Amino acid sequence: MVKSLARWTVKELVLKIESTKEAILFLEALQKYVKKVDIIADYYPGKATIKLEGAKEHIQDELELVKELHKTVKGIIYPDYEGFFDYDLTFLSKMMGKSFPVKLLEKILVLKGYETIREDRTLISKVDYETFKNLLNELDRVLSNIPYEVSTASLRNVLVIIALTKDLAIPEAIQLANEQGIIREDDYQRLKLKIEPEQAIKKCLKITN
Repeated sequence: MVKSLARWTVKELVLKIESTKEAILFLEALQKYVKKVDIIADYYPGKATIKLEGAKEHIQDELELVKELHKTVKGIIYPDYEGFFDYDLTFLSKMMGKSFPVKLLEKILVLKGYETIREDRTLISKVDYETFKNLLNELDRVLSNIPYEVSTASLRNVLVIIALTKDLAIPEAIQLANEQGIIREDDYQRLKLKIEPEQAIKKCLKITN
């Protein structure tokens, strides 16, 4: 018992919090990620006090995790001096309980006019967090409404891009794609692209360059 108590450690960390929005996302992240030690988090306007209690071999790693989570949250909530936000899709997928296709998101953001850079599973973009979060929810909704007849991933991605860029429902996106002559039915009534995905997108969105 003495040996067990000797290995039990308590660490406390005080972090600057600039907004309620930051506090909410950060505290939610702590609940999702910190599992190896007990954690008590108190938020007051301007700061959060984080108290970790647990086995000595876990405390330091979890303390570093808390700091990293706070850094990730700040990158999401606040832009840098050039106006870019850092969206860690691995983090946001865990927080929202959904998986998001990074390349597809990047394409949609660019077509919507937001300067965006992709680095692995992070999107660095000039779109603010609320708009980005709404886009994630819309993307999830649209993907869940793709009908069985859409038989290829390339067509699915084209339809999703059309739907989210032009604010259309999937049936409307399919109708537009059909009107533009970019899809065909095979012998089993499944839909496929007639042309390359990039050409299909340009044709439906009337992109000339």
